[in-house]
Amino acid sequence: MDAHTPAPYDKNVLMAVRAVVNGAANEGQQKAAMDWIINSVCNYYDLSYRPDGMGGARATDFHEGRRFCGAQIVKMLRPEALLAVEKVESKRKTRHEANPND
Repeated sequence: MDAHTPAPYDKNVLMAVRAVVNGAANEGQQKAAMDWIINSVCNYYDLSYRPDGMGGARATDFHEGRRFCGAQIVKMLRPEALLAVEKVESKRKTRHEANPND
């Protein structure tokens, strides 16, 4: 797959993504949309490297940008992401309680 090639989709994916955006997706549509975004749009689990015949460094960089978006989504699924957010929020709360006028 070329780094700049749009992700393929069918009517089911199209309707699933629309339902997610509209806040009306059922569980199956949510899963289908996220699967398409992570695996097809972001191509997260694919190697970023593209050889010279496929665009070389520029194509590799472009594909790494796609993968970065997928990595941000997948990161939200990890337990440590929630722990990190809770830690930051706890520090903010403690700081605000110590200095309420800041």
